[in-house]
Amino acid sequence: MRPRDFIRRVGFGLRPDETLPSDPLAWASSQFDGVPPLIWPGRIYSESEMLDIRIDFADAEDAIDNGIKDPAEAEEKRRALYHRTGRRFFESYELAIRHHQAVYGDAPVFERFWHFWGNHFTIVDKNKLPVFNTGPMQRDVIRQGMAGRFADLVHDVTISWPMLKSLDNFRSRGPSSQYNVHRKRKGKPPKGLNENHARELLELHTVSPDCGYTQEDVINAANIMTGWGFVRKSGKREHVEDREVGYNGKVHEPGTHVVMGRKFKPEGFDVKTKGKKQLRDLVEYLSSHESCRRFISWKLCRHFICDDPTDEMVQMVVDAWETSDGMLPDIHRAVLRAAWRFGDRHRKFQMPETWFLQVVRMSGTPWPGDPKAFEYDFKSKPGPIQRRPERILAELGHRPFRAKQPNGFPDTEAEWLSPEYLVRRLSLINNAYRFDLWTNDMDVKRHVDTVLRQNFDNPEALLAFHAGLGDDASASDRLVALFCSERMLKA
Repeated sequence: MRPRDFIRRVGFGLRPDETLPSDPLAWASSQFDGVPPLIWPGRIYSESEMLDIRIDFADAEDAIDNGIKDPAEAEEKRRALYHRTGRRFFESYELAIRHHQAVYGDAPVFERFWHFWGNHFTIVDKNKLPVFNTGPMQRDVIRQGMAGRFADLVHDVTISWPMLKSLDNFRSRGPSSQYNVHRKRKGKPPKGLNENHARELLELHTVSPDCGYTQEDVINAANIMTGWGFVRKSGKREHVEDREVGYNGKVHEPGTHVVMGRKFKPEGFDVKTKGKKQLRDLVEYLSSHESCRRFISWKLCRHFICDDPTDEMVQMVVDAWETSDGMLPDIHRAVLRAAWRFGDRHRKFQMPETWFLQVVRMSGTPWPGDPKAFEYDFKSKPGPIQRRPERILAELGHRPFRAKQPNGFPDTEAEWLSPEYLVRRLSLINNAYRFDLWTNDMDVKRHVDTVLRQNFDNPEALLAFHAGLGDDASASDRLVALFCSERMLKA
């Protein structure tokens, strides 16, 4: 594949200060030798810290809702709470960290794959998860898991606090669990099994419906997953905002469960732990299943190569999966080899966030801005710069932490190549000065020429087109003609 097109295809293009790697495929592949460190110079809040902040917010909000009758007083207290806990700050802050990594990091290909996995393991937009939890989980769980096996990543994501919250597994109770047996003795109705998490584990995260699983398989997988939820706070009733993830054997459905023909037996005799290993065994089985290997390999090829990947492309990734026992770095390198081999024959329409990050990296735009400008006092409303990453992605219709459904945002041309979404991109570039993406003193004509020569193979036709715009063309027209061109939209 042509080198500059390949770098845009699997990364975010080249900054003005970067040189073209002599071997782009080797350059891209080397980025999976480890997990690149986060280079954001400001404070990075861990998943654990954000859970503390979230629970502080939830407890204080409950106190306001239940203890203050005067609407005006309640609103004043709620506004102060929003400021103190970063209710309107943290989502944009996480996007700033994410974007800083994509624009200035030395491993942009790794970042692209990180974005892919974040969308694959979608945390849906509910219960303030995008504000407090989705970004940290993607950093602390998904990003770190990209150096290991797919099965381990699936397991860690499955029992992560946001996923348990998002898909309601913390509410699930085994029909014959000790918990429900005790309720029946007390004359209370049993609490039911929740299938949401188990269904998405099979349908979206591993084997897909192509493997032919049944509703009974979903129910039995849900039985295996009972017990995983939130640990009760000491001295307090169980609460949906409890902080720690844990396993409670008393709500686990006992016995052997059969999923897709495979028996999963409990291990040991202690009710507190004997069902715990069943989930690990289930995830291992699903992750090593032929349908899972093919589904995930196809999905990776669809994201990085073309909307309708061929069997030959997919098989390259499947082969790497099988020979490496599902090691993600090997899988990722196989995707890159497939993209290098087949990329010249296919074009891929870029998702809005990816396209925008290519725009700012290729143009040398100081995005998301000075990290010091993101230092928040937790006393007042976040400023315009602090809210800018969130605002721009909202304008593009692609807020990566706010997918409405657990299958995440689509990555196909048919979903994004519409008049509405094209107009959004045109409008953003046309109003780039309003967002301080470019300065008024920029020599835009020369800047466009530099970007074209740096990031496009065989740019002569594009250079001729831009020269034909004439000296009277406005800066906005030149920028729109570059960044909203077909070759920019479709890598």
